[in-house]
This record gives sequence, structure tokens and C-alpha cells, in this order.
Amino acid sequence: MSASQARLAITIFAVAIAVACSRAPSSETPGTPTDTAAKVAPSTDTTTSAAPKIRDTRWNLVALGNKQLAPADTQRATPHIILAPDSKQVSGSGGCNRMFGVYELTGDNLRFSGVGSTKMACKGGMDTETQFLGALLRVKTWKITGQQLELSDSTGALLAKFDAAK
Repeated sequence: MSASQARLAITIFAVAIAVACSRAPSSETPGTPTDTAAKVAPSTDTTTSAAPKIRDTRWNLVALGNKQLAPADTQRATPHIILAPDSKQVSGSGGCNRMFGVYELTGDNLRFSGVGSTKMACKGGMDTETQFLGALLRVKTWKITGQQLELSDSTGALLAKFDAAK
């Protein structure tokens, strides 16, 4: 190989490396569908636009299992979760206390861990908050239908249902 051929080969190699490094890294696991691609059922509601993404949406709790919730008058906030898109952190409220933790999202699989909360006492809603935080630790799958997020356990039983905040 001549010196000019060696320089050409090195130049081509350097350009290939520069092009590969200039691509923005993906926040998804390779082969993982995007937020709305995994288990998003088409909406039958014609008044709304696209389905919300699981990440970076405030999801307000409306049911635990099949039991619809009515917020307690004494709750400080609506029970909700928000999955941060980049940090894999979940935050929100159980209704009285702020909650936090981490999540792992791969396709239609979702796992929460390290879930905790502040420890303030409220007159009402503490039972709901305790059940809500416990349910998050049992979540295995998710799906969005219209403007609702459903979290289920490993048997497919509904653990919690949320509405996307307007």
C-alpha cells in the first residue's frame, strides 16, 4: 500500500467515525417501540387529537383496580404520576404526599422501583395513597386507550387507571 493509499484509507475511516459519532443517541433500548407505539389502542373519541405519550404526561389517577376514585376534600393534590422522559424518574403525588421513584420501560413492559414518598399526614385519602403506591410496585404492563393509561400486573389484572391531564 502506497503512502497516498494509506492516507486515503485513514481519511475514509476518520469520516466514518465522525459520522457515526454525530448521530444523537437514542433514549430507547434498541428494538423498543416509542412511547406511544407500544400498546396504544386507537381512540374512539373524535374530539381529541393523538394519544398522549406515556412519558412526560401528567397522569391523574381515576381508579384503583376496578374501583373508581372520588378525591377526598382534604387531599392536597390529585393523585398522579409523571414519567420523566430522560432520567427514568417517576414523580407525582399520592394525594397527600409527594412521591418519587424510578421506572424501567421496555415496549409494553413497565416496572417501578424505589417508590417512596414524603411522610405528611392528611385527614382524608391516606388509604388511597397507600394502595396507590403499593399498586405501582406490582405493575408489569401498560397500555393507552384514547386519553387513558391502564397499568396491569403480571396476570393482566388492572391495578390503576389514569386520565391524561388536560
